[in-house]
Amino acid sequence: MKYSISILVLVFSLSLTNCSQRIASYTVASTKQTSLNIDKTKAVQVTGKSIGFLGMGANIDDAMNKALQSAGPQFDLLVDAQVKLVSYPLVSGFVVTGLAVNSKEMKSLLGNEGYQKWLCGKEHYLIK
Repeated sequence: MKYSISILVLVFSLSLTNCSQRIASYTVASTKQTSLNIDKTKAVQVTGKSIGFLGMGANIDDAMNKALQSAGPQFDLLVDAQVKLVSYPLVSGFVVTGLAVNSKEMKSLLGNEGYQKWLCGKEHYLIK
């Protein structure tokens, strides 16, 4: 009887605790369907994963960084991105897929003024 009460108290006290973790921080993000006028012929299809035991240590930022790094050092922008939560027994995390784009190349094609107009003319959401 004492054993079952102890387990009940332990389970109850664990249910009252919580923790939080940073899932992601983006400079620019949008969920709106927009025409970005990006030359996607030079984009690279990429995938990045961040997976951990019971999801510990897994976050979207790491998955996105791994996706961009897999494209190469010149790629710094991910478009048409999808973020998926994956969960297996004892293991979970995030998988990010999308098209990696070189924004410096866009800037050189559009010019600095054209690039700034492109940035201002879109619906972007800043996440802080």
